[in-house]
Amino acid sequence: MNLQAYQSAHSALALLDASALTGRIYARGADALDLLHRMSTNDIRPLFSNPGVGTQTLLTTEKGRIIDLLTVISDQDKAIIITSQGSEQRVIDWLNKFVIMEDATFINATGDISHILIFGQSALDLLTSETGSNLIAIENFNSLEVTIASIAVRLQKSYRIIESGFSLFCDAKDTEALMIYLSEKVESLGGAVIDNDTFDTLRIEAGIPIAPNELNEKHNPLETSLVHAVSFTKGCYIGQEVIARLDSYDKVQRHMMGVQLTNKIEAAEMPMKIVSADGTEIGEVTSFTFSPKLSTSIGLAFIKTAFANPNSTVMVNGTSAQLIKLPFDTES
Repeated sequence: MNLQAYQSAHSALALLDASALTGRIYARGADALDLLHRMSTNDIRPLFSNPGVGTQTLLTTEKGRIIDLLTVISDQDKAIIITSQGSEQRVIDWLNKFVIMEDATFINATGDISHILIFGQSALDLLTSETGSNLIAIENFNSLEVTIASIAVRLQKSYRIIESGFSLFCDAKDTEALMIYLSEKVESLGGAVIDNDTFDTLRIEAGIPIAPNELNEKHNPLETSLVHAVSFTKGCYIGQEVIARLDSYDKVQRHMMGVQLTNKIEAAEMPMKIVSADGTEIGEVTSFTFSPKLSTSIGLAFIKTAFANPNSTVMVNGTSAQLIKLPFDTES
């Protein structure tokens, strides 16, 4: 991790070419969004015929376990689906299994469009200045078409990292020029271009789960921080009965939490087991890093519901730790 870039991200803003960290899919055809609505956890209907509207949804198995988290953006003649890293073909194959008579085509677009992240305390001001748009008014995951440095960009309000988060999507051929232009702007405001390791530390601090660490078929959506991506009123989808039963009968077995260790330790192979004070195994660490802001090692973890109490003392790899309600408090 680049410590100077990390500090600049916290104090000002950060820029990252996240193209290698996500997959991109074009969804085309009159029935593509309707199919996705029927196959996934969230209500996709607000995206129908509404370019710029976006949301997050999950594909789940028959047992209600996570296949992948999708961010879906409605466009003029298509939708753009953002997947986890390397998951685009798996998502395409899964959706294609349910295409029978529908007018729906799912195309791997990872090589066609790039994904840039910009976030931090000054991100809103910078992008407002560059686009002249009222970005505060945009709902989470919605987007609009803008021009930055004469480059056509789809700007989306993304998940919150530090103060704010925005995703920029552009043609792959324009990535280098856009990154050079934004790098100069970001650095002039005291920000920095960050690398993937630095981003991983920042997203753990923010409590953001990723695949395959937290998002996988060991877990259902209600165990994570992704309840906003689940509709309890939309009706049937694959895994809906299981997820609804878990919610109705309060049967969620684990909860995603943070663990903050008393001392810095070297990360062992994931997952790391977590035990209570009496030696009972109560969960596991799935993502791990050292937080310069907190001056210690931290991680994301799944904890059995009976033990998921913030500020409880636990042990991780023989080191005392505390359970934390996410996100971590890095601003105090």
